[in-house]
Amino acid sequence: MQRRRRRRSHAGRYWLIGIFIAIVLIIVGVVVGRNMAYTNNLKAVDPKSHKKVQIEVQQGATSDQVASELQKAGAIKSASTFNKYIADHNLADFKAGYFVVTKNMDVKQVAKQLNGVGSDTPLITTSKNSLLITEGESVDQIAASLPKHSKYTKQDFLNLMKDQDFLNGLQKLYPDLLSSTMSASDVRYHLEGYLFPAVYDTKKPKNLKALVEQMVAATNQRIQPYLSELQQENLTVQQAMTLASLAQKEANTPSDMHKVAGVFFNRIKAKMPLQSDVSVQYALQTHKPNLSLADLKVDSPYNLYANTGYGPGPFNNPGIYAIKAIAQPTDEDQDYLYFVANMKTGKIHFSKTLDEQNAYTQKYQNDNNKQK
Repeated sequence: MQRRRRRRSHAGRYWLIGIFIAIVLIIVGVVVGRNMAYTNNLKAVDPKSHKKVQIEVQQGATSDQVASELQKAGAIKSASTFNKYIADHNLADFKAGYFVVTKNMDVKQVAKQLNGVGSDTPLITTSKNSLLITEGESVDQIAASLPKHSKYTKQDFLNLMKDQDFLNGLQKLYPDLLSSTMSASDVRYHLEGYLFPAVYDTKKPKNLKALVEQMVAATNQRIQPYLSELQQENLTVQQAMTLASLAQKEANTPSDMHKVAGVFFNRIKAKMPLQSDVSVQYALQTHKPNLSLADLKVDSPYNLYANTGYGPGPFNNPGIYAIKAIAQPTDEDQDYLYFVANMKTGKIHFSKTLDEQNAYTQKYQNDNNKQK
């Protein structure tokens, strides 16, 4: 009788252990499955697609509402994954406005875009003849997208950018705006920086010259309120637009643009090079994110690592927030000379010394490597 009881006891014990192991395996499987799904949902909807998607963030919209709109528009795979990502990275402070993302952006890039500055007017319309110029686009990028929204070719646009008679005519129309760029030397395109980011009807103007004049006129109108402040900074319009084009690419928010402007002015006062990767990328005519030491030594007047001062001119076409930042820089009295962005959060840290800058750069690089 005792042996039978022991056998039954052992059998019951093994049965319980088997159930426990099964439960553990199920839990592990669920966790692994969820992690795999989360990782997959962080990826772009279509890595090969450059299709633009417009998102409107309403005033007071919750992160759930923003995530839902993104998923409905096909900009992300999963609203819940997007919500978890922005919660984990403290990126839920969305501002009202219109934003444009592309389907080859992953969740990290979409979140970063929506934490920037939105437009108060739609950036994309359903019309085939609507050309969208986004903040920070260069002349070459505009030329590449123009044929998709008009009867004009890329070469038509680039030829016009080099048409001296056309440029001279624009200078006569807008002397306050264009005189300094027209007198600058070693400039790739004299209208780089002066084609205002907005949506343009490419069919309504009678020709390409009229279309480009609209872009220049829009910049002239937007910059007028800030001309006196730029003069007080002893800046030509060309120098101001150059700095604005750098601030446009170096910062994601208006407040950071103002601080980055302050750093640039401090570097100029210290007779330091501006040392912006944006300048090297423009010099190389490439958009690769990681530049080599050889890249930083490229022989070009646009290379602001190798050259002090402002260089020939702007590197892209900045928006109004970047222009305003140069007219109204902040924190110059903090003596900041350096800044580095945390690629995980987009937050910019400002430093007074190179040692402090190097420490934060190393920290962020280590954090990014851990994330990978």
